[in-house]
Amino acid sequence: MNDELRFALNALSLQGLALKRHILSRLLNSFPAQLTATEVAKGGPHRTDASVRGALKTLDRIGAVQLLSQDETGDVARCRIAPGTQETIRAFLLQEDEESRTLSPLPPRRAYQQVLRAMYEYPEQTFTLKSLLDRVWSERTSVRAPLVELCEAGYLLRGLTDESRHGRPEFTYRLNPNAKDHADALLCAPTCSPRPRS
Repeated sequence: MNDELRFALNALSLQGLALKRHILSRLLNSFPAQLTATEVAKGGPHRTDASVRGALKTLDRIGAVQLLSQDETGDVARCRIAPGTQETIRAFLLQEDEESRTLSPLPPRRAYQQVLRAMYEYPEQTFTLKSLLDRVWSERTSVRAPLVELCEAGYLLRGLTDESRHGRPEFTYRLNPNAKDHADALLCAPTCSPRPRS
């Protein structure tokens, strides 16, 4: 398996990831055939032609896709899965979701507790950054840093708002059901006050 490609695929930003996964799936299913940008976008998230071309360029840059010019194809520009990458791409597409991520326990901090407390009131709901900030506004003026840290540690799961709609999707956050015991412990732990300077 191509380790460099695997790392690059796993490092892809969540923004636009649904489109990139769709493109890879379409090209993998049609390999070794070459498809146009219009053909690879068919049936996927509703995006502009520029977004599709941008996703293809990113996938070409990391070595997952080969872009073939009009001169090479004798028709219109086409693309295909890069030869020798099928197994790596298939494994990437079959990966489990974020719920399987290893959890890294966090120290008790008031910022984490405020975010978790707001989310515990509606455990099945997903929150955007703004909707969560509205819930903790009396205690905090920003939730971006604790949200990122809680996500990276595995306490929260991050997704995107509906990518089929027009406009830029936003990140959404929800509690990770597999991290409930750790989140309960973090929420109930006493926080340490900073030591006064002598």
